[in-house]
Amino acid sequence: MKVTIAWTATLLLLLANAEFAGATQTRSVLQPTSKLVTHRNEGKDAFNLNSQRQIGEDIRGGSGSNGHEGELMGPVTAFTNILADLCPHGMLPLAFGIAAGGGTGALTATMTLLIFGALSWYSLLSWGRAADVVLKGSHEESLSAVWGKVIPNGDATSYVPDALCALLTIGCLLFYSAFIGDLFGALASGLPLPNAIKNRSAVLLVLHAVPILPLCLLKDLSALKYSSMTGLAGIVYTCFFVGKRLFDKSYSPGGKFFDFMSSHLQPAAQASFPSKGGNFLRDIPFFYAGNGILTLMNMCCVAFACHYNAVKYFMELKDRRVSHYGKVMAAGLGGTAAVFLSMMVLGYGTFGAHSQALLLNNYHESKDVMATFARGFTGLAIISGYPLMFAGLKSSMFSLTKLDKSNDVETENKRTTLAVAMISVIAVGACFVTEHELATVIGVVGSVFGSAVIYMLPAILNGNFLKTYGGEFFKGELGFNKLLMAFGWIFAILGTWITLKDAGAH
Repeated sequence: MKVTIAWTATLLLLLANAEFAGATQTRSVLQPTSKLVTHRNEGKDAFNLNSQRQIGEDIRGGSGSNGHEGELMGPVTAFTNILADLCPHGMLPLAFGIAAGGGTGALTATMTLLIFGALSWYSLLSWGRAADVVLKGSHEESLSAVWGKVIPNGDATSYVPDALCALLTIGCLLFYSAFIGDLFGALASGLPLPNAIKNRSAVLLVLHAVPILPLCLLKDLSALKYSSMTGLAGIVYTCFFVGKRLFDKSYSPGGKFFDFMSSHLQPAAQASFPSKGGNFLRDIPFFYAGNGILTLMNMCCVAFACHYNAVKYFMELKDRRVSHYGKVMAAGLGGTAAVFLSMMVLGYGTFGAHSQALLLNNYHESKDVMATFARGFTGLAIISGYPLMFAGLKSSMFSLTKLDKSNDVETENKRTTLAVAMISVIAVGACFVTEHELATVIGVVGSVFGSAVIYMLPAILNGNFLKTYGGEFFKGELGFNKLLMAFGWIFAILGTWITLKDAGAH
């Protein structure tokens, strides 16, 4: 509880400081690009992406050039990285989200998931639009680099997006690591190994030393394309497995695994909606929404959180047009939403009110061979996605500590030391996050830092960018961002409240 209050206070201070700094100065510290000003002076308020592309090419010396062409990502690699970044951590808790608080109707849950996905796509695109105009061929890839050039007095508050992204990624990596401990700990428990090296904490620490640490020390996202493909294969298999177990009824009363499961892991209907037999989703009215909708919203917020890499994804694309970036992000988030929807519906349909925050914990550890493979493949998917999320943490922390200003040997050694220290702290911390605490960690991370990074920061960024440069994606975009800011605050408060309420009940 005290830790959550401290996190919430941090959010309030950081955002209040950012908004106050923006209000004390009436114009941006960076003058608009002359060609863009010409468009505005001619009264062309609608943003021309082709014109913006040409401006970007004039500044950078050609489309897609940012000084390391050999390391840039094509659309397939970017699509795969997005799925590997989001799916492993996002797909597992969603069945728990729909089960929370007495359950949520299937159509309400589906609409909630799609709305959060659409908002995430818009805020990702917002960072790409701003980066395309203001980075001017820079090798910088952090949110703070864009923030400092768009927000009035931005240099003085550039630590705000860095600090919030660092806190968001630390929280996400903490439950990523906890997932790894649970999944591989369950696998190790069935192996003929000494007890000292097959318990959850030992397995978790060993896997963070190898292979997670070497993967996290890679310098660019394109180098992860092979591990991302491995992760994608694991995601596909896990979706297939969860669906198969729903339809073969292995965990239903009378099924071959039902009697082997603890009572809290066996399928169960919601108290308010007695089972009608078959899929538990059919028991709840399709449009029903109770208190549990806030828990599901927390899960959806975290599930689509890859905004710590928003600028990095844009800067490492081969074709760095905003329109192309938007299509790549739409494809990536669309594919991700399909995975999320499948896992949410299939998982809840199988276990109902007893769906766990780590869904694979519902399946028998040793007797269900397919579940063993699902744990292994999902664990590999999480390990593959871990460095993508860690890249966001590195970018934020290197910017905060000013280690992104030079590439000499001494600075590189300091960056490596900091990266190793961060992984070590997260791995040790995850050893103390139990299965019952996972939902609380995810809920707090989503409501406090997810709302800040995904909704509030882009709203502030867009408000200043549109006033200075124009280029609206749609009519009324400024007003929409005011609503987005309000939504972020309301969601942060209500989401934290329901998370702490549920944690207290357990």
